[in-house]
Amino acid sequence: MSFIEVERSVRPGSWTMQGLHAHPHYEIYYLYQGSRQLLLANALYHMEAPSLAVIPPGAPHKTEGGPFARFNINVSPDYANPFQREVLQARALGAVPLSPEEHSAMFPLLEDLERCPPGGRHSGYVIQALFGYLVVLLSRVEAASHQGITVERPLPPLVLKVLDYLYSHYQESQSLDSLAAQFFVSKATILYNFKRYLHTSPMDFLLNLRLEKAKEALETTNKSICQIAEECGFRSANYFSLIFKRKEQLSPLHYRKHQRAKG
Repeated sequence: MSFIEVERSVRPGSWTMQGLHAHPHYEIYYLYQGSRQLLLANALYHMEAPSLAVIPPGAPHKTEGGPFARFNINVSPDYANPFQREVLQARALGAVPLSPEEHSAMFPLLEDLERCPPGGRHSGYVIQALFGYLVVLLSRVEAASHQGITVERPLPPLVLKVLDYLYSHYQESQSLDSLAAQFFVSKATILYNFKRYLHTSPMDFLLNLRLEKAKEALETTNKSICQIAEECGFRSANYFSLIFKRKEQLSPLHYRKHQRAKG
């Protein structure tokens, strides 16, 4: 069935989708406040508002991160005309940062789409026109380079499952042995697949994930260093502080002060 729907979500705290999922329609994920980690098919992206991602039919994906606000535009392939499908395919499977000018042009269209009553007189034509202009603007956006870990080929199911598991269990003690036992494969198999497809090891990926979670907590809460270390899976506050300073060239407390001074 041909359809288009627009959904807005505003979340004041951290939120993680429960698992990878896919759907038979296009999704335009438009982040206008906050930041998110987007795991999409063959890449992991760090998205900073304003930015968008086009998720094509059948592509497994999930998002997680701190406070955010976003629009989702869900469109069935048969709703879009050939030009619109071509643009969506050209922008699919990537995160695109937007300039202030691009955001200023696109955001009012999303608000108008949200406000347009689907059952109103001539509303179908209005929605088609708004969506059409949004896609025209999208066609003019250059797909700039992104931040994050990318790979040259689709991720195999094992890697996707391990990534999904680490996102959900980063607070718990993990090791290469425990991951191998969890997924009934050898340590060498997990290590080989991570090195081949993500160019990192499972434990280095987990460490970076924990550090990203810790940075979110430092920026958005007043929790103590000890509490953040424990909640993010570090074995002690001293170890957390040592690793954090090595990676960020700042202690956790100085990082918090620096980020809040910027705001």
